[in-house]
Amino acid sequence: MFFDPVSLVPVGPWWSVLVQAIGIYLLVDFISGILHWSEDRYGSETTPLFGNAIKKNILHHHRPRHITRITLWDAMGTTAFIALGIFAVGTLLGLFGWQLLLLSLLGMNVNTVHRWAHSTPRDLHWMIRALQKARVIQTPQHHALHHGLPRVTHYCAFTNWMNPVLERLRFWRGAERCIATLTGIHPREDDSLPGSGPTPQWVLELDQKFKPSARERRAAEA
Repeated sequence: MFFDPVSLVPVGPWWSVLVQAIGIYLLVDFISGILHWSEDRYGSETTPLFGNAIKKNILHHHRPRHITRITLWDAMGTTAFIALGIFAVGTLLGLFGWQLLLLSLLGMNVNTVHRWAHSTPRDLHWMIRALQKARVIQTPQHHALHHGLPRVTHYCAFTNWMNPVLERLRFWRGAERCIATLTGIHPREDDSLPGSGPTPQWVLELDQKFKPSARERRAAEA
């Protein structure tokens, strides 16, 4: 039976349930880093299946605050579909249970947490600010390390906890060296870096599209 409602209730010693929940929480952060790193460093806007997601990441490096100007669904849609896919595959593999449900629920909100990390404090509910202050979700200060030069670190976007470990292990650089050695494929250059060339025309066109809404917001705040 794929769906056994009883399996959605955690059982066993409280410490075992807590350890599993923390492990899932950190696993979600690690998976977010894998996806973020792969979109940042490989492929292009024209890559089959993944081109649209890669294009969003390219835009995000050129315009980090753009994620706060689009709808919540536009921001979290991709991660929601990925989380639902993981839940469906896990269920078919016989892994249906509270652990898979927690993984999926946290996973579908990764980009929402990412969006909050780019929002100003006055844009956020006090409960969100409290979660950031308690380091339950990633803080703006921590995420800013990813957007600093040369923008090849701190890919995990859900917590503050996995990035320091992975950076100390030089995990991403090691993965890139392995891929280059095995396939000859090297990471994509980030064209948002200073001196890398002009801003892509499609980014400038998007700026024009969002200018009116920015003026309206400033007028409303005045």
